[in-house]
Amino acid sequence: MFGTHAGRNYGKVIEVCFSEWKRPVIKFNSKVVVGYEVVVSPGTPLVLRCEGDGPVSWHTRLAKHKRYVSRGTGRVRTFKVDRPSAEFTGTYQCMYTSRNHKMAHEWTSSSVHVYVKDPNRLFWTSSSSLRVMRKEGEDGLLPCLLTDPTATDMGLRMDNGTTLPPGMNFTAFPHRGILIHGLHPSFNADYVCTARVRGVEKVSRPFSINVIQKLRFPPYVFLDKDEYIRIIGEELKIRCTTHNPNFNYNVTWKYPSTMRSAIEEDVRSGGENRLDIESILTAYSVGPDDMGNITCIGTNEAGVNSSTTYLRVVDQPYIRLSPQLSPRLAHQGLSVEVNEGEDLELSVLIEAYPHITEHHWDTPTSPNASTQEQKFTRYNNRYHATLLLKRMNAQEQGQYTFHAKSHMTNASITFQVQMYQRPVAVVRWENITTLTCTSFGYPAPRIIWYQCFGIRPRCNENTTGMQMPVPLRAPTVEVQREYGAVEVESVLTVGLSNRRMTVECVAFNVVGISSDTLAMEVSDKLFTSTLAGAAGILAVLIVLLVFLLYKYKQKPRYEIRWKIIEAKDGNNYTFIDPTQLPYNKKWEFPRSKLKLGKVLGAGAFGKVVEATAYGLGKDNVMRVAVKMLKASAHSDEREALMSELKILSHLGQHKNIVNLLGACTYGGPVLVITEYCSHGDLLNFLRQRAETFLNGVMNVPEVFEESSDYKNVGQRKQFIRTDSGISSQSSTSYLEMRPAFPPVKSPQASVSEEISHWQLDIDGLLRFSYQVAQGLDFLAAKNCIHRDVGCQECAPDRPWCGQDL
Repeated sequence: MFGTHAGRNYGKVIEVCFSEWKRPVIKFNSKVVVGYEVVVSPGTPLVLRCEGDGPVSWHTRLAKHKRYVSRGTGRVRTFKVDRPSAEFTGTYQCMYTSRNHKMAHEWTSSSVHVYVKDPNRLFWTSSSSLRVMRKEGEDGLLPCLLTDPTATDMGLRMDNGTTLPPGMNFTAFPHRGILIHGLHPSFNADYVCTARVRGVEKVSRPFSINVIQKLRFPPYVFLDKDEYIRIIGEELKIRCTTHNPNFNYNVTWKYPSTMRSAIEEDVRSGGENRLDIESILTAYSVGPDDMGNITCIGTNEAGVNSSTTYLRVVDQPYIRLSPQLSPRLAHQGLSVEVNEGEDLELSVLIEAYPHITEHHWDTPTSPNASTQEQKFTRYNNRYHATLLLKRMNAQEQGQYTFHAKSHMTNASITFQVQMYQRPVAVVRWENITTLTCTSFGYPAPRIIWYQCFGIRPRCNENTTGMQMPVPLRAPTVEVQREYGAVEVESVLTVGLSNRRMTVECVAFNVVGISSDTLAMEVSDKLFTSTLAGAAGILAVLIVLLVFLLYKYKQKPRYEIRWKIIEAKDGNNYTFIDPTQLPYNKKWEFPRSKLKLGKVLGAGAFGKVVEATAYGLGKDNVMRVAVKMLKASAHSDEREALMSELKILSHLGQHKNIVNLLGACTYGGPVLVITEYCSHGDLLNFLRQRAETFLNGVMNVPEVFEESSDYKNVGQRKQFIRTDSGISSQSSTSYLEMRPAFPPVKSPQASVSEEISHWQLDIDGLLRFSYQVAQGLDFLAAKNCIHRDVGCQECAPDRPWCGQDL
């Protein structure tokens, strides 16, 4: 308790002592300074003495002048300069050094301003203070100190002699200099302090003022894309750029917390008062949880700004194609109808990741810059492809396919373009009572018949004031529909008449109208005989029709040799209807890139021709075989060929079957494109080599007679069993005579002639059998039954190397 009270009492004693201290006293040349200023003449020493009731110290204007202060910590400290210069002009302060006193601040120090006169320099300015840099709105002090207290009219003007900028306000302090209030960027210039001594103006060294403009707006933040797309596991880099005049800025990121990321920053000088800042956010392996908004935030003294992008994470690459057609176009889905001579724009909107590397249009005609104009634009992961067709004509209708490809996937979209065509009507006289009117046009024309008495140019024109004829009823049947005009037909049966008459066929659609007339002249005298003749002809025609119908029923039908098993119950099989199988359009091949050649074979319903396919296979040009129906084929035969195409596409590829390469199902008759077998079928192949095979098997010696150019090639054939698959002959049968010496071949023998010299042996037959079995095994694995496997259905591919089914 005593110690505590003693400590408190000691504190009161110290407080009392400090409160009794007086302000330090400053003496100049041993005399107490009266007032605030002293003047030192050139060449006289400067001695300032500070005396106080406690430890005191001097505070000089320049830190380097501390060395002129006497050492120690006593109550008396002296500042002494033997030969002071104008540099020592300034205010000097003497203060107590103790930090424990609680005296009023005005009693802790004393100050004096010293003028060191210099006849050559009225103002003292330090070289380090000649450049004044301040922010907009702050006050700026130009430290031009007067060295002579007698100077008057202290002021400021620009160094080039012009007047001060508008709005500049300042205050002159002889002890401190010129204080400029509220600096503005328009004040940036060089200035001098001015004063007069005995009426003569003196100026200081020039001061350069540089005012830093105050930022009025937050930093502009820019991101390259408004959306980023990445596949799971890929790396993501997002670059955020901004600018700022100084280093007083900050760039931060806001992103999903699950993202494993790193941030780098690159700062470069972009010129005077400009810093270019780039912040890079890197996500090393994105996942589904990282999907969402990512924000870059820039901050400076004026405020905060930000920019946001979106990260979408997908599990696989994609290309999405969406058609963009004008609502003014007549279209249904991807089928477009236009008038001849009009312009047509086909447009596709594409969304893709990774980015598109290749794109092109397939058109029915060769590209022509004067009639076709293509455009392709990109914005981030979206694209816009357009094809402008100018002044379209009939040859340009057909399929227009746009293909897009990246290094990971591809896609395509096809437009069907049909052109409106005005119908053309043609009437022909089938017999005395039957007329047929055929018309071509698009859309499919409708046909109306008119009948009128007399020979007239048109029946449905009222030029005589007579009543208009009533249209006759006769159905319109569509005969053929392909790209371009649709062919329709109408059959009219007219009654016999003894008067002259005109029959008119009128075909029309939305585009226009067309008509054709036929004048019918019937003599009264010939009416009865004509009717009798017509009846006789009709009877003959009925008999002929019955006969043809009978023959038609006997005629074999083209049917599919392939059947695919859907279910099995013992020996009962349920087969798939091939017409219900889907047709994959990936097999579709442009008809324009297929050049047909010679006919390889033909039957009752169709034919197989050799062809060259451009753009198919690795070599871009490929020799193929094309199977097609004859022009007279019926609809069920066309359906059968289409079903066979679907089955082949369903089976897939195998080395021991004749593989499907493509098909043309649009814009004309169905064409099935398969591999080309240059050596024909196995049946003819074996027949051509039967004799050499027998000679090899029977080991017939090569004996040549000098007197004869012929030999008996079948003298030992009687030893061959008839169940060997090759017909045998008895020894008493006629022996066929063949030339013993083969004809001499020219050096320019063709490849086909070399093929005819391939030798056939037992090993070759076994290889053929094995490869046929492999092909049938593949069909069995696909639940497919061939139903007609024969030598004529097999084709040797290469010498002893391949057997295709």
